[in-house]
Amino acid sequence: MSNRLRQDLRWITREGGTCCVMQGAAQETMPAFVLAASQSALASGQISTVPMFLGAVLQNLAPSALRWVGSVRLWSVVMVMMQGLCLLVLALGAALQALPLWATFALVSLYWAAGWSVGPAWNTWMDSVVPVSLRASYFSRRNALCAFIQWATMMGASWVLSQGDRASLSLSTIFCGLFALAGCSRLVGAYCMARQSEPLPLPTNYRVLGFRQSFEKIRDNPKAKPLLYVLGAQLSMQLGAPFLYAFLVQQKLLGYGAAMLCMSAVILSKVLVLPRLGRIAHKLGPHRLYRGSGLGLAVISMLWLLPGSHLLVCLALQAATGACLAAFELANTLVYLEAIPASERTSVLTRFAIFNTMAGMLGSSLGATLLWFVPNYGLLFAVAGLARLAALRLLSPATVSRPKPVPRQRHRQLPECLGSKARVAYRAKRRSLRLTTRVPLPR
Repeated sequence: MSNRLRQDLRWITREGGTCCVMQGAAQETMPAFVLAASQSALASGQISTVPMFLGAVLQNLAPSALRWVGSVRLWSVVMVMMQGLCLLVLALGAALQALPLWATFALVSLYWAAGWSVGPAWNTWMDSVVPVSLRASYFSRRNALCAFIQWATMMGASWVLSQGDRASLSLSTIFCGLFALAGCSRLVGAYCMARQSEPLPLPTNYRVLGFRQSFEKIRDNPKAKPLLYVLGAQLSMQLGAPFLYAFLVQQKLLGYGAAMLCMSAVILSKVLVLPRLGRIAHKLGPHRLYRGSGLGLAVISMLWLLPGSHLLVCLALQAATGACLAAFELANTLVYLEAIPASERTSVLTRFAIFNTMAGMLGSSLGATLLWFVPNYGLLFAVAGLARLAALRLLSPATVSRPKPVPRQRHRQLPECLGSKARVAYRAKRRSLRLTTRVPLPR
């Protein structure tokens, strides 16, 4: 391994760590911030899906813009800086307590637009930086470390929120500090990206595909067809998942810090499960990972209907949710890398992100509508569990290519009248099933 490659791997790991600090301090606490500012469970649930969809629509220009810029590194650095600036503006608005709800949604939408834009370009960039022989081992360790950093950040955020409740501090001050930490961390991540090398500014034969061409790439490729199931799974998961934080606070009567602790249990579960899943993922394949995670998420959604509000029970359910989500996300990664060529990956993932976020927004909108007319979390989670079971019907059965059985050949005993040469050829045929000289057998 060359010194340049070692330095690149270090900077990639550092950038991933700063990104997870941002996610743990701001992205995961956004529903809590909206719930505290508006006291609306519907707005708290929609902040996780509607801005994501609007951001996916805005990043639809990313493939053409990337071709105009001509550098995946420059594009990624600019988008990451935009994310950091959006979070700093949110921190300023939380400090002044003068940020209306529509402005919060607009800033979060711009944040997601930058995040969606950097994702496909970064995947294309890493294809030329990290060799194929190191990808599986390196990214499994990097992802586990990043997930641990995100969990630790969420634990710190939950501790700060709980201490703020005890000390009767203003929640706006606490969220201002968390958003400022997240924005500065993302700007440091932009610096880490700028220090990485760029062996290939754009892939060879880089193509910008439209919606129809991207859909044909998915439809006509058997390895990419599981992405159609991902759309149904995303819709069913977002029926109840965005409202879980409000459910823990309003129905289970947990504090803001305890509810954030439950949300962080998902990340810790991923840290513990991902290394083991990485060893057996290639044996199971994405189909089995999708099917197992879908069944597990459906059962967990039903288990939320059980009475009681003990914190340990909530933590156990969230840990099981994290294990299922780890399998689901790992299956997505396998499909992305195996089914989509590098020259078309940016366009296909960009177009697919729009439909993926549209499915998530539709699911959260249906969940919000159901919660609006029937304010019952039990009914909401029951419908979500049934929808997750129904989404499995979109998953086509896995086709396993097995070698065709070799038919056994029955040989008759040679008569004693044949010579020694014929007997030697016959024994060689029985050992290797290949004969150069055929000996006619008597009937």
